[in-house]
Order: sequence, then structure tokens, then C-alpha cells
Amino acid sequence: MDNPINGSLTSLNLRKFDIVLMSLSYEFDYFNAIKILLLNNIPVVNDRSRRPIIIAGGPALSANPLPLSKFFDGIVIGEGEEALKLLMNSIGLLHSKDLFLEDLASKGFYIPLIHDGSRIRKSYIVDLDSSYYPEYQIQSLIIESVFGRGYIMEVSRGCKHLCPFCMEAFISYPYRVRSYEKIMRSIGKGLEVNKVDRVIFYSLSFFDHHSADRILESLLEKGIKFSIPSVRADTLNEYRVDLIRRGGQKTLTLAPETHSDKLKCVIRKYISDELISKLVDYSVKLGMEVKLYYMVGIPFEDDEDINQLVKFLRNLIPILDKSRFRRRVRVIINPLIPKANTPIQFFGLINKKEYMRRIRLIRKELPSRYFSIEALSHNLAYVQATMSLGDVKLSDVLLRYVSEAYVSDKLQFSNYKYILKSLSIDTDYVFRPRNPSETLPWEFIDLGLNIRSFNIVK
Repeated sequence: MDNPINGSLTSLNLRKFDIVLMSLSYEFDYFNAIKILLLNNIPVVNDRSRRPIIIAGGPALSANPLPLSKFFDGIVIGEGEEALKLLMNSIGLLHSKDLFLEDLASKGFYIPLIHDGSRIRKSYIVDLDSSYYPEYQIQSLIIESVFGRGYIMEVSRGCKHLCPFCMEAFISYPYRVRSYEKIMRSIGKGLEVNKVDRVIFYSLSFFDHHSADRILESLLEKGIKFSIPSVRADTLNEYRVDLIRRGGQKTLTLAPETHSDKLKCVIRKYISDELISKLVDYSVKLGMEVKLYYMVGIPFEDDEDINQLVKFLRNLIPILDKSRFRRRVRVIINPLIPKANTPIQFFGLINKKEYMRRIRLIRKELPSRYFSIEALSHNLAYVQATMSLGDVKLSDVLLRYVSEAYVSDKLQFSNYKYILKSLSIDTDYVFRPRNPSETLPWEFIDLGLNIRSFNIVK
């Protein structure tokens, strides 16, 4: 799989700016954020005299800002649209960095140098329709994104299902949608000004939108192609799969996560195997590729749960044999990585030896003629978990790694492990289950939900 660290950043003269804003979507962005500061000769560790002022935000930081708290003057907790309004209202105080940051702290920004431990409530948009949406979108003409070129359209934010492993669902709670009228107007303008002919939808669960079918039908009537991300199987039927195909999408991506009834209850994502089989059957008949995502290392998982996953997939073989297209099903397996501010934060990452053993069990039983199996590196999962569940001590690890060991585009795992050891950072917290009564370092973040009320039971 592609490595998430990108080492090909171009240095900009950011020192000439008064404020630099960074958006960090997930943990591996942290390396690049620090590298940007170093490339621009900006003092990395924040202090009252540093210029420019560095403010960051994004889902990963909203969940747990502590690993990067040494590097940023301010961190947005929540959604950027509201935070930007508050920031602009404070611009008049820029003549004094202290006054500026104190004012942001009073408005719900996390200001590490002056934070007193009090709870910070995330900012969020109540009504998506009344908020600004960027119709002019910056897209590289040289490097094509993983979804290809097109107009990116967010139809909803949050997810009403709140699966306990999904950080973005908890960060972006509550569930909100844009109206059909707003979406179609935005698409019309966006396609025109960006000179593209395709829409890339963004949503945690597209077909939960009350006008999902109508949106796609309208685009098809106008001859506009589109793509939709991974969708919940229990929101699909044959008609909707056909809509996706007619929109130009060649792959149907589903995330069953598990085929164990026990584990479906653990992760609160109970989708019937019969439905997934029917969707796979219909999709391959249409000539579509099928991609299925699974997690290994779900709390209370055992070999019988793995056997049920294998059994389900082997039962797809007659369906694949009947297909004249002869395409293999792509099976993507990831270890469940516990994320801060989700109910799974109280459970540890599966250890490497056990993860690899379970992957071997799956590979052994699934013939390569029918299945292409991809498993995320446990090393990458481990590094991600150290950051997701880390505290301020991890700042020293990240800075030293970027300063000394960031010598290629790929993560140098041995260097990362060595730095952790040399700085006496005990990463037992990655694997150790936590007592729900334990106070966690990031609990000053208030997402508007009581995480402890989401009981994870066997």
C-alpha cells in the first residue's frame, strides 16, 4: 500500500506572513506539518516571540491536539468555518500576539501556552446551507488525486450511526445535511468555474441523505458523471447500485468490517451477510469491481470470528464463478486503530504477532484466483496509534524524527522506534486497555457527547 508520508514538499516563504493556517486531516500529516515549519526556517517550538503565528486544525487535532501542542500557537477544536469567523474578528489584536491569543482562547481555541486545563467545547456549523462552501477549488494539474479530477461536493457532515471506532463521526457530530437545492446550485457553479465534468461526493454515509437518489438522478439526466465513496451496505439496493454504475463508477466499495454476529454488536454495525452477498452478486453481474473493507483486532475477537469472515468470502466463490467478467474481489484488511475521543479509546491496538497470525489465516483460506488481499502494515498502524493516543511527550519524538530521520518518502519505522526508545517513551499505552473510569489526557476536549455512555460489551 502507498506510504502516507509525502516527502516532496516545496518550501514557501511563510515567514513573511502574519498568520499561517494548517489543516491536518489525519495523524501522518503531522510529519509534513513539522517539515513545513523547518523548511521555512520558522522556530518549531512555539513561544511568545515566534512569528508568524501558527494555527492548525482538522479532525485528528480536534480529537487529540496534545502531540502537536508544542508546535502550534493555537489549535482549532471543531469545524473550520466557525473558527475562521472568530479568528477574523480577532485580527484587530494582531499588534500584540499575547492579546490576540488570549482573545482566541476566550472563543474556544486551544492555546497551549496559556491553557488552564478547562474544557474546550468544539465549534461547529448548525446549518450547512447557510455556511460558505468553496466553489472555486484548488486542484493540482500535475498530480491527480486518488479520486481523480472533479468537483468535490460535501452533501452531509457527521453520521447518525456513530460507530464507536469512527473518529470522524464523533468529531463531526451532530449529523447535518445540505439541501437538494443548495447542492445542485453548488455543483452547477463548481463544474463551470473549475472546468471539470465530474462530481466527487463526500459523505460518511451518502445514501442517508434524504435526497440522495434525486441528486444522482438529476446528474444523470444532465449527463454529469460522479463518484461516491464507501457506502453503508444497509443503505443500498439494486437501484442505487445501478445509479452508481451509470454515474461512471467502476467499483462498489463496502465496509462490512466483520461477519461475526458478536463483533457486529461490539462495533454497533450490524449489517446482514445476506444483504452484502446480494449486493456483491448484483455488482459483479453489472461488471463492477467490488472492494470490501474489514478490521482485525476488534475487541473480544477470536479465531472463530476470523473463520466466519473467511466462510462468508468463500461463499462468494459461486457468485464470482458465474460472472462472465472474472474479476477478483479486493479484500482490504486493517487493524482496528483506537482513536482518542471515541469509545474504542479504552481498548488497545492488537499486537503485531497476533495481527500477522490472523492475516495468515485469512490468506491461507482464500484462493488468489477469486480474492486480492491487502493488509495494512502493522508498523504503520502502530505509529498512527502512538500519535492518536499520545500526549505532549510525543512532540519531542516527532520533532526529532523529522529533523534527523526524515530522509526519504517512506516512513523509517526502525528510526521512529529508536527515537521512542532513546527518549524513554513507553508506548505501552498503545496496546493497554484502559479502565473507563481512568482520566485521559485529552478529556478537556468537549465534543458534545458523553463518550463513556457508549458501552462496548461482548
